[in-house]
Amino acid sequence: MDLALIDEMAANGNTSLHATPTGVKLAASGLLLAATIVAATPASVAAVCGAALALAAATRQPVRRLVAIAAYPVLFAGIFALGWVRTNPAFATVIVIRAFSAGFAAALFITTTTFVDAFSLISRVLPGPVGDGLFLAYRAFFLLLTELGQVVQAIRLRGGAGLGLGTQLRTYGEALGVVVLHAADMTERMYKMMLVRGYSGRIESSRPARPMAAFHYALLAYCAAVLTAAIAARRFSS
Repeated sequence: MDLALIDEMAANGNTSLHATPTGVKLAASGLLLAATIVAATPASVAAVCGAALALAAATRQPVRRLVAIAAYPVLFAGIFALGWVRTNPAFATVIVIRAFSAGFAAALFITTTTFVDAFSLISRVLPGPVGDGLFLAYRAFFLLLTELGQVVQAIRLRGGAGLGLGTQLRTYGEALGVVVLHAADMTERMYKMMLVRGYSGRIESSRPARPMAAFHYALLAYCAAVLTAAIAARRFSS
């Protein structure tokens, strides 16, 4: 996952969703996520996913890039779904589509909202240390994930993993330990950089507050309608 690309899309995008207040987008994403969780059949989950895709297309978002981002959780969900393919294929299908739909809703939010705007809203609700920890974890996670992949690739290319399973586990465990130590050092450096740049205990958005407009109400109404339809479909199927 390219963090620089996500930041570029969020900061330099010029669509109606980019101009929408962060709180409205967060509420809309929460409604879509709730609809994804409520939907219990492959058809209803697919309908919720289609509604999210339609929203992205209607607001001129790069759907292909969002799909690529949303594919990451599908890989992990697919591993879990394999255990249900033979006994309950419908449930396995629901798991995979749910993972994609939830990932797409999250991708739609993070690619239209800068991380500063997102965490400026979160820091108003959560205690200061919790908000700071989430902020630093967000910045560090993707960087460390990339670094871990590079370390593992370097080990494989140099033939240092070994042939036995025990040797491989020990080698990769040592590599993971190095990355964890680097994570602690990187987090401390990031915090010091924030202090030098004027951090005073709260992350403030640099964008002025925007008043509610007709599009914002329509966005919330659309996502609420998707959730209502998912609830109705669940009750009808049961």
